[in-house]
Amino acid sequence: MVLFCEYVIPEGNRGSFTAWVTANPDLWRGVELAENTAQPGVIVEIRRAANEEEAANMEKERREGRSWKEMTQWVKGGGDGLRIWTFRPFGG
Repeated sequence: MVLFCEYVIPEGNRGSFTAWVTANPDLWRGVELAENTAQPGVIVEIRRAANEEEAANMEKERREGRSWKEMTQWVKGGGDGLRIWTFRPFGG
């Protein structure tokens, strides 16, 4: 299973957001961060989960978790600007 967290970091917030990410490496352990090449500032976090329960727990922690709330000050739309999707392997 894969959990995608997507949000927009406006250009004016990029430096502060990047400094915060760098200063909090424990929050990003096991997470792949990527930026959209066609739309700079559109960020996606890619997180892997072993099963649906783990994915649900990851999503809950991501939405409600301690230090993540600090991040919303840099996200376009604040907490409402965070979009999360869970994908399971395609069975055809």
